Amino acid sequence: MKPIVFLVLLVSVGLLIGCQPLDPVQEATAKLKPVMDTYIQAWNTGNLEPLNAICDPQFVRYDRTSDVYRGLDSLKRYIADTRTTYPDFKVTVEEELYVGDHAMVRWTIAGTNTGSVNLPATGKSFKVSGLSLGRFVNGKLAEDRSEYDRLYLLQQLGFKLTPPTK
Repeated sequence: MKPIVFLVLLVSVGLLIGCQPLDPVQEATAKLKPVMDTYIQAWNTGNLEPLNAICDPQFVRYDRTSDVYRGLDSLKRYIADTRTTYPDFKVTVEEELYVGDHAMVRWTIAGTNTGSVNLPATGKSFKVSGLSLGRFVNGKLAEDRSEYDRLYLLQQLGFKLTPPTK
């Protein structure tokens, strides 16, 4: 085979392979992972400005089973309060999966309770694992449902669960 024909054949095959559609997981990952990375970066740095670009105006965060934060301003206050209570607060992503308009992220959070917003400062550190389910609308994060063991976190900080008296 002549070198020029071989080159044309090689380029043609490369273009055909490169033009194959991504599978749904790869497509969702390519579209949604940068948004989730920016969201996690806001938690890790306290730089909340990028949230304006990546969050839906009707954003809602469900934290554990009872706390609900509606709207971007509420989310920003929650992140700022968290970073005041735990100035070294860090989210480490352990595993993530993107499908359709959803993301499932398994993470570990850690920090030291040296500030006080909703809790007195204890000077103690914690490390807790949890899960977040993110839902996206038009490529923006619209909902975050996060679950973790808050009792375990508080026990690491030195708080005790006291049974009710009769």
